[in-house]
Amino acid sequence: MKKLILRGIALFVLIAGSALSPFLKAAFAQEPPKQESKIDTTQLIAFARVYVEFEKIRDTYQTRLNNAQGDEGAAIQKEAGVKIDEALAKQGLTRENYSQIINTLNTDSELRAKAMQLIDEERKKS
Repeated sequence: MKKLILRGIALFVLIAGSALSPFLKAAFAQEPPKQESKIDTTQLIAFARVYVEFEKIRDTYQTRLNNAQGDEGAAIQKEAGVKIDEALAKQGLTRENYSQIINTLNTDSELRAKAMQLIDEERKKS
């Protein structure tokens, strides 16, 4: 009787383990599963240009924002937001496109490396 109970427990563990295996593998995976990238080279170049332009905007407005008093800070933020939208529009991107590209780069290390290379090249041009 004791052997029958032990076999039942062993069988339960085996079945439960194989049923949970796909979920456990996904939960403990080192890298997220690769998604097929829908970002072409043209979009990646546009992203790199906007990224570098954002850095310039940040550098320009950060000091002003740090020194702002009262309502002046909100006006500076609004002005910087307009510049950001202009930089995006100039490259044919929207805030949503830009955000989607960042999310894709966070999950695709090869594409991220390519983007970083393009960003470095863009910085050298500036």
